[in-house]
Amino acid sequence: MARLMRRCLLLSSLLLMTVVAEAGTFLLPLAGRQQYSVLIRARGVELTGVCIIKTDSVGDSRGAIVNEFGIHALDFTLSADRRRVRLQNVMPQMDRWYIRRVVRGDLRVLFGATAAGERKGRRTVTQDADGTLTLTNTRYNITYSLKKIDDSQR
Repeated sequence: MARLMRRCLLLSSLLLMTVVAEAGTFLLPLAGRQQYSVLIRARGVELTGVCIIKTDSVGDSRGAIVNEFGIHALDFTLSADRRRVRLQNVMPQMDRWYIRRVVRGDLRVLFGATAAGERKGRRTVTQDADGTLTLTNTRYNITYSLKKIDDSQR
């Protein structure tokens, strides 16, 4: 009986640690309105611009990535727990089901990262000393870099 209780206690402790780790703080805070400079590199092509994210009172977020000329690359929505990402209004060059699937997965890992050095499959999230958050997808050789735009820079 004591052995069964120890196992049950160990299992419940592991479950509690998993829940606490899952509810950890995210590397990218999304309270209110946030602006990030963004750089996306894929096979010799670079897209630079701004990522604007607005979070509502429920915790769901809507965002857009716009290049320097004001052209929308894509719009997206994030669920409050950051596990679901939906892509909307994707530019025609990226509007293919296989590209959308990779970008959606990359954004899910990038916005859901809770620790620098976090690795999920072939995706790795790192954070530089200046606060730049970088996701590297080694399978498709894609790099996403986000750096918060301070109010003093506007």
